[in-house]
Parts: sequence; C-alpha cells; structure tokens
Amino acid sequence: MRLRVKSEGDAFRLTYVLAFVVAVALLVGYVFGALVGIALLILIAAAALFWDLDRRDPDRHRSLREAERESQAPHGRGERRALLIANEAVAEDAVWEDLRQRDGERAVVEVLAPVLQSRTHFVTTDIDRETQDAHRRLEETLISAREHGFDATGEVGDPIDPIEGLADELRRYDVDEVIVATHPPHRANWVETDMLTRLGEELDIPLRQVVIDRRTAIHRGSERSKFDA
Repeated sequence: MRLRVKSEGDAFRLTYVLAFVVAVALLVGYVFGALVGIALLILIAAAALFWDLDRRDPDRHRSLREAERESQAPHGRGERRALLIANEAVAEDAVWEDLRQRDGERAVVEVLAPVLQSRTHFVTTDIDRETQDAHRRLEETLISAREHGFDATGEVGDPIDPIEGLADELRRYDVDEVIVATHPPHRANWVETDMLTRLGEELDIPLRQVVIDRRTAIHRGSERSKFDA
C-alpha cells in the first residue's frame, strides 16, 4: 500500500493515528484477550487498505506510454531532446561524447534525479539523506553536461511516487530518447530497477541504459529495444 504522506504535517498526523490505533488494540487485548486485540489490528489494516484502493485516482496510474504521447512542449527545429535519469551522477566524458555523436543535432538534456530511498524509508518518509543525495547527483550531472556544451536543466524526482514523477517529465517535454544512468545490478536500488523495467515495457521512443560503477571507474552502455504495442 502506498502511504499518502506528502508533508511533515501528514507524517505527524499519521504517527498520532497509528499510535492511537495501537493503544486501542492493546487496551482491547488487555481487557478481552490478545487474540481479540490482534484481530482488531488486522481489521483496521484491512479497512485502511480497502479505503486506499477505493479512493485511488486512476489518472495517476496510466502508463508511461500515455504520458509520453501527451508531451506538451515541442522542441525547436534541428534540436533533439534527451531525458537523462541520473540514478548515479553522470560525469564521464564518454557518455556525453556518445550522446553528441549519435544524435548529430543540437542536443538539449533534461535531467531527472530520482530519490533512491530504501523501502523502509519510503514507508516512514524518512528520506532527508536520500533527497540530499538526489540534489547532489542532479547538480553534478548538470555541471558536467554544461561543461560538455549541452543545454541542460533538471529537477529532483517525486519521492512519494517516483513513477508518477517520471510520467510528469514525459508529459512536460517532447522527449526524443531516454537515457537511464544506473548502478551495477548488485548495487541497484529498487526505485531505479522498477523505473527501468517500466520504461523498457512501456516506452515507444528509444531507451538506453548506461551502467556507471564509481568503484571501478567504468561505464557500460546498452540499447534497450522499445516496446511494441
């Protein structure tokens, strides 16, 4: 279940509600027995899950392909726009040179730096450190892109709904290709793995993965075939 926590106020209210529910369950368990208390907790959890599913906005879960087709900002003539998803900061000369040589047109780079939180921090919304890291990756990637002559802008991704944040980027820009900078598989975060899988399944435009391993100072690129509807 995806918790609808979008502010510190929401987090505090959620904490108080959970504390109240647990206190009531403990009191009921003390008076009527442990099994009754456990049953009450299960009942409340089931009711919360049903409520979340029942009120979920279907428009927020449409495919990335639909978001891509709804792009609202056509780019200039002779210009090619790439969306770079920086799960790792991109500073390697080879990556930028490859982008310039393959495209042959004036490339504009839009950078999205996802917040790579752990599953535990995702639930508890304790993501300050991960958000700071995303800002660092964004800044380092933008500096490198501009040093290599690219027009580049960017932002940090949505920590509450990373896929919807990605969909917003696809709607906002008329993207010609998506480049995903990832960690090696054994170090990949679940957010970047899920995002890459969804992109590979749903996009019609070219998708390229670049694996960056800071520990060995190498990068490997690979083309991902677009999904055929």
